Amino acid sequence: MKVSLRVWCGVCAALVGTGAMAQTAPGLPVTRLVVQARAGVPDLLCSPAPAKPATSAQADPDPQEPPDAQEVEAQLSVLPAEREAPPAGAAQGAWPQARPGQPLRVAIWGDSHLAAGFFTSELVRLLPWSADQVATQFIGAHMNRPGVRMPWLRKGCIGPHWKHEPAYADAGAAAAPGPALVSLSSSREGASLAWDVRSPGGLADKQQLRLLYQQTSEPVQIAIAVDDGPEQVLTLQAVPGPAALELAADAPMSVVRLRLLAGAWRWQGMQWPVPEQTRLQLDVFGYPGATVAAWQRARAEALTPWWRDVAYDLVMLEFGTNEGNVQPFDAQAYAQTLRASVTAWRAQFPQAACVLIGPGDRGILVRRSQKASRASKGKPTQSHKAAKTSKGKTPAVAKTGVDLLRFTRVHLEIARLQSQVAAEQGCRFWSMLDAMGGAGGAYRWVGQNPPLMARDLIHFTVPGYQRLAQRFAQDMGWQVERLWPDAR
Repeated sequence: MKVSLRVWCGVCAALVGTGAMAQTAPGLPVTRLVVQARAGVPDLLCSPAPAKPATSAQADPDPQEPPDAQEVEAQLSVLPAEREAPPAGAAQGAWPQARPGQPLRVAIWGDSHLAAGFFTSELVRLLPWSADQVATQFIGAHMNRPGVRMPWLRKGCIGPHWKHEPAYADAGAAAAPGPALVSLSSSREGASLAWDVRSPGGLADKQQLRLLYQQTSEPVQIAIAVDDGPEQVLTLQAVPGPAALELAADAPMSVVRLRLLAGAWRWQGMQWPVPEQTRLQLDVFGYPGATVAAWQRARAEALTPWWRDVAYDLVMLEFGTNEGNVQPFDAQAYAQTLRASVTAWRAQFPQAACVLIGPGDRGILVRRSQKASRASKGKPTQSHKAAKTSKGKTPAVAKTGVDLLRFTRVHLEIARLQSQVAAEQGCRFWSMLDAMGGAGGAYRWVGQNPPLMARDLIHFTVPGYQRLAQRFAQDMGWQVERLWPDAR
């Protein structure tokens, strides 16, 4: 079946909390396609990825390990006190409350710490709402990226010839950004995407959904199949910019498949109605490797249409770990990027309460032989000598010859700058590093039982992310009585 549509909405439809379609101001072109849902649709199966050549893994004869605790303490003893992170609840700004009869609408953008999903899942678990009272409205184009968990999407399949393009690193994605500031793009005929849009438990519950994309100046031809039914071929053409293909079914859909037939297509996410019983709408946009610079780079007028009818009560940014990875760290350049990025972000959501979340502590692994060889000499270590120097001079170096607090100092500076910018924007600031107990937290957390820090001393374990979320809830007021007045 072939359908050729040329659509520009003078009055466009938007997905809202009631599950109905509401009229909005002009802006987003929406192509509406009526489809037929079917019952008993098998689970979505992705084509297996090409097998990689087998390689024999050899044990590292000199593995990297966390340094000895006494060496960490020697360097901590000469860390200037004024470089400690600001308090976790610094720069107290407004805190949101759900409007009567409406869910609390929350969105959070960040890096791999958010992409893992464990921090936000724990925030949900801490609330008394049942599974059917918590929902998401947006699924970003970051699906199937290693390190990304999407608990609200049952399954997604990405065929060959698609490329993830994040706005922080890709000019095309920055010029045409989606809600998650990440795109999946392809111009290869036959490139395919598929989604199992049932609930994680397998319940078909969506009669309406939108595929969000960037319309190009040239027509784009795609084929859509729902619930293993026949394909419908569409030619999409409209004014270039953000656009949506809205699927409206006669019953809840299970599986949606898409094939690119002609043109270049930039897919940027999925949107569906939030059920009436929803108390918390939580949209999570985390991408491994991301930096806050995506907000500075993204073209503002291309972002605005996505949020035209999404009145968030609380928006949050969680960045800093990847910015701190650039050595040497340029605090002045980072401050400029941070200020410009947060200003652009706040311009999209001027009425929402806001929070900046600073990075956690980060450690450095050392070779086992480094620890053994230095310890065997029995001489005063450089770190012990440095402890006698005056405050503020060259950082102490452990007997391993490694500056174990190199990233700690950078993250403390990032936290200080984020706290300043948060205050300028009327936002709250919360520090993961402070929640870990301050400098040296990475080394202390990896030694816990169970460990709270991953062995890379950058990321956290599941219990670690849960601990951070619990501390965030305590520090910031993430409680029912604060957020939902009607539940008191």
